[in-house]
Amino acid sequence: MWLSQFMKSLPLFHSLAHGQAAPPPCEAPLKAVRMLGVERLADARTRAEHALDGARRCTCCRGLLEHLYDRLGSTLFLDDDPEQLARAFDDSERDRFAPRVLAACIVLAGRERVAPAV
Repeated sequence: MWLSQFMKSLPLFHSLAHGQAAPPPCEAPLKAVRMLGVERLADARTRAEHALDGARRCTCCRGLLEHLYDRLGSTLFLDDDPEQLARAFDDSERDRFAPRVLAACIVLAGRERVAPAV
């Protein structure tokens, strides 16, 4: 499956469970957003697209993207820690740029965590 088409098909925001209050994601201090050098989710999307364009040209990063869902599953969350997620990959599948590439994936395809209904 072509990664960019898959990412574009995922919703970036899901509504919170009834009665749950949280700052809007565009204002929340998300680690993935900060790793891309900005403070707001809206600003991070452009940087994330550039990061993924570069990653597709890098042999190591391309391998990371190919195994992304095998290692992490099909759902990324906006509050995921890219550095922690990078540890799910073998040393041969990641380099020092892996957390930034994962941050880009989180920004483009991540969704908010929703508390289960009780």
